[in-house]
Amino acid sequence: MVGRPPPAVAHRTDMDSVYTPDHPASAQILFDCVAGSRAYGTSHADSDEDIRGIFVLPAAAYLDLAPPPNQIADARNNVVYYSLRRTIELLTAANPSLLELLYMPADCVRRSSPEMQPLLQQRALFVSRRCADTHVGYAFSQIRKARGQNKWINQPKSAQPPRREDHCQVIRRDRLVGGAAPCRPQSLAASGLDLARHHAARLEHARDIYRLYDYGDAARGVFRGDALAVESIAADDEAARFAGLLLFNEHGWKQAVADHQNYWTWRRERNEARWRQQEVGELDFDAKNLMHTIRLLLSGKAILERGEPLVRVAGESLQLLRDIRTGRYRYDEILAMADALVADCENLKQRCDLPAETDPAAANALLFRLTQDWEARNR
Repeated sequence: MVGRPPPAVAHRTDMDSVYTPDHPASAQILFDCVAGSRAYGTSHADSDEDIRGIFVLPAAAYLDLAPPPNQIADARNNVVYYSLRRTIELLTAANPSLLELLYMPADCVRRSSPEMQPLLQQRALFVSRRCADTHVGYAFSQIRKARGQNKWINQPKSAQPPRREDHCQVIRRDRLVGGAAPCRPQSLAASGLDLARHHAARLEHARDIYRLYDYGDAARGVFRGDALAVESIAADDEAARFAGLLLFNEHGWKQAVADHQNYWTWRRERNEARWRQQEVGELDFDAKNLMHTIRLLLSGKAILERGEPLVRVAGESLQLLRDIRTGRYRYDEILAMADALVADCENLKQRCDLPAETDPAAANALLFRLTQDWEARNR
């Protein structure tokens, strides 16, 4: 999303309007539908329900120094509404997700206002050869996701957040000079030092390296609250209490914390049924992502063959998608299918009579017309 993040609004899908707490304008919903697997025909008992829609605002709302958001969504993005302006922008860029909204099966459409009709009547404006390219690009992004999520499956993270101490290395005083391996750091655990019994002073001209001083039971510890505490050490204590050097990889610790938070957010929000096959070791990839790879490529091929995306899948194609999702095909077999579909698309592009891309002037004129017509009817 461009601009400010979506406001945290409690969404009611039976409303005619949506409101944002940081903008006074009322946004009227033009269109909403049940999207995702329920629209494609690939849903099952555990499938989520995805709601997608379009809302419109008066043109004056975009003159505000704090413009309204491009989209409004719930916390898990199961419900997402795009502004009309953002919708036209993404359609002009051949976005597959927005293009399919204009070709939704009738049984998935929950609401379509009269103001939506001119957009639906001119939907062919946004069908171009570029759409086939973006479908291919989106498809292969699903392939990357299919293996990318696998590292979270095979490398679960502890419920306890990462500790700073696990990102500390120490060079003890007796290892700074002499010995078989002088100045070689060792883990904090291997060093035998307890940071709770020490104070730290910054080592001049060195980043993330600190001198350690042993104050025993009188110490306040190196880590206090959310920070590493840097002390001023008395001159008399410099030699007597010096215990060695502390190397604290603060960047690595912060990255580990972020990874931990992302992992547990994913664990809380994921669809458990979707990941069951991976967790028991039946698959080494996310079958749903690869199902969407093939679905997107089938849709891109349909655009080149008949001038519109494939939303509701049926027949042999639907069975193929279901078989991929249930793990009937190996990873390399699915990639071979994807390569064959891409080759089909490349051949079809040479023969189809679609425009290379959407005419931006025509798309802009349509946006103006839709907004003006809506304003005229809603004064």
